[in-house]
Amino acid sequence: MLMGLFRSSQSTRGGFRRASFGTLLIVCGIAAGVFAGVPMLHQSLTMTQTPVQLSCVELLRGGIPENTSIVVLRDAQVHPPGELELNVDGGAASPMLGKVQAVLAHPRAAVLVDRLVRGDVLPRGMTKRPGPQPLRLTPGRETAEAALNETKETGSLTVHVSEDPTAKLICKIADRLSLPIPDGMQQAAEIPSFSLKPASLIATQRDALLWCVGGGLSMAFGLILCGSSPIGWWAVLSPISALIGLPGVILRNGRGGFITWFLSLIAGGAALAAGYHLAFEMGRLGQAGGIWLWQSAGLLSASFGLAAILGTLLSIRSKRRMGDDNHDALATMVPSVTSSSTKKHRRNTENEESSAEPRPAALQSMISTNDYTRRYLDPRLNVSVNMETAADVQKQTESLERLQFDSPLIIEIARGEDTIEATVQVGCRNLVLAMTDCLDENLRLRMVSILEDGHVVISGNGADERLTDTTDGDTSSLRMHVTGKAAKLVTKHLEVAAEIAEKRRTKMVLLEPNEWRDVIHYSERCMADTLHHAHLEKWDISSASYGRFAFPPQEVSIPAMV
Repeated sequence: MLMGLFRSSQSTRGGFRRASFGTLLIVCGIAAGVFAGVPMLHQSLTMTQTPVQLSCVELLRGGIPENTSIVVLRDAQVHPPGELELNVDGGAASPMLGKVQAVLAHPRAAVLVDRLVRGDVLPRGMTKRPGPQPLRLTPGRETAEAALNETKETGSLTVHVSEDPTAKLICKIADRLSLPIPDGMQQAAEIPSFSLKPASLIATQRDALLWCVGGGLSMAFGLILCGSSPIGWWAVLSPISALIGLPGVILRNGRGGFITWFLSLIAGGAALAAGYHLAFEMGRLGQAGGIWLWQSAGLLSASFGLAAILGTLLSIRSKRRMGDDNHDALATMVPSVTSSSTKKHRRNTENEESSAEPRPAALQSMISTNDYTRRYLDPRLNVSVNMETAADVQKQTESLERLQFDSPLIIEIARGEDTIEATVQVGCRNLVLAMTDCLDENLRLRMVSILEDGHVVISGNGADERLTDTTDGDTSSLRMHVTGKAAKLVTKHLEVAAEIAEKRRTKMVLLEPNEWRDVIHYSERCMADTLHHAHLEKWDISSASYGRFAFPPQEVSIPAMV
């Protein structure tokens, strides 16, 4: 069970906007990098190869030369595309094709049609037959015009040659969808087809790199934005964005530790290496016989790797900023303590007026006169299999979630034969651990913070019989505020914690969500020690260590990143 993985229905619109913008960046990156940049880069890199002179028939028989993709066709004759013949009177082979032809016949589609039409290349003197030709220029009426001008001026045509799988792909898709396939298209799929790009129109390496790098960065930043967006109600409306950002959950909002960051960096480096292997080794980028599919997979893999590395660095920076801004966070969340004397007087007055009943005199007398001391044992803590809590508890946990606390984790606390269920949440920029439970229909609230010198600050709402008064000790400071609202108790607790931290000239420790066991065990032991020295309870308390917290209290180290 992960704390803080999903937010409640109070998720802000900012997460949805960030994820939507990230998805838009990914789509734009795929369009710019995969469909435009990769072919441009491959073609520009092959321009350094030595051209080979061939006839059209030799190219069809022998295929693409092994050492070069740049071919000079000696006998090339360019047939520019004519006006597109469309059956707009319902004579199309299928209703779907008829609708497409009707759209393309619209005058406003003229620009699109000019970009889609393709010229044909045939041996000089050969008559053009109906149907698709094996040698075709890349799409665009301007491409055909440039090739035609080159053949008129030089008598030959220098082109970049690549296999053209268009006819085979169309037939395969039509066969899967059980659509009728024209005979001409079926014949074209059975013979080798080549796509020819005039060398004069090939982009420079600089421009091609800009398209690829821009597309890759756009995809990487889009992945980071989707991965850093808090998952909320918008995930139902935009599941694709939520799925794209799911790998970023482990690094979101500074989450994770040293091992997580290390593995993420390793995964990012592996993705970059895989991208190089896919693009250059399997896709033969810049070599003869390049495969666009593997080249594109290489760019996608490199983008994922870059996103993983940048996301890890941002997660580390976010974690460090949270640590550096610890004191500033308190200043923004807690009112100024300059008038602490006035606040202390007001708080003491309130506690005196609303204080719960003192311990029974007989019980206190028994504790004071009895010399029997019990050995302190830690409570047993386990994650509960129950997924539901009492209505009062749920109401308080939801109010804490609105204050940016993590989602509640339901646990079982066992002392002897007694077991109760409680919820734990970490929030207030990881400065407070909140515990909520309901015992005998009494709602019990507790807030726990730990200072860097190991001192513990615990605040309760007066429903816990062990936490019904203000008690100060060497190991912990106990406070009681009569309130039935967790949000109000958080505010009062932070005021007290800030005041105590200022007096002790220290700061509050950032608590990791996965440290809830250590925090509960350590705070309970410190509270028992304080109650023992205040002669309210009698315990034999030995030394103990819980992760980075040690009893008797010591300086708390930097979070153990796990």
